[in-house]
Amino acid sequence: MKKSWSVLLISCFVALSFSSCSNEDNSWRDENLAFFDDIRNREGIHEIGDSLNAYPGILYEVLKEGTGEKPIVGNVVEVSYAGWLYNDTITYDAKHPLDIDEAFDNSDSYDVTINDSSIISGWYNVLQYMPMGSKWRIYIPYYLGYGTSTTKGIPGYSTLIFDIELKRKVSDYYVEE
Repeated sequence: MKKSWSVLLISCFVALSFSSCSNEDNSWRDENLAFFDDIRNREGIHEIGDSLNAYPGILYEVLKEGTGEKPIVGNVVEVSYAGWLYNDTITYDAKHPLDIDEAFDNSDSYDVTINDSSIISGWYNVLQYMPMGSKWRIYIPYYLGYGTSTTKGIPGYSTLIFDIELKRKVSDYYVEE
């Protein structure tokens, strides 16, 4: 009798798990994954693997090659960036982006500390590979961005697209004032 209750309980849990995922979420997730796979096959695209999880990593293309040192964890660096989302009616097109931020006009720069807590995982990973002076277009899969839940108005499963220019190292280590 105990075994049949356990089977029933597990079956109900599995059914509820599947029913809580809406078709809209699945559709958005599938479109973003297809977009990410399409980017991977384009010429000039490189990948920074996600060896920890054995998932595909971050895709990037070099827009301007830098020659400076690469920052490490704890460094504070100055960056300019712009960000977009993939959309099922508009794939990435610099003339028709869906703006997350409009900071990329070279007059607005931000100091970023390279550590796990101050920035999304995708930025944390990619900034350590960029030489100072570089400008890259990066494509971050949802699991290295904002994940499966809507955050800051960004739908779960979103591929994030950023143009990032790594301008300079501000300091070797973040010091809280």
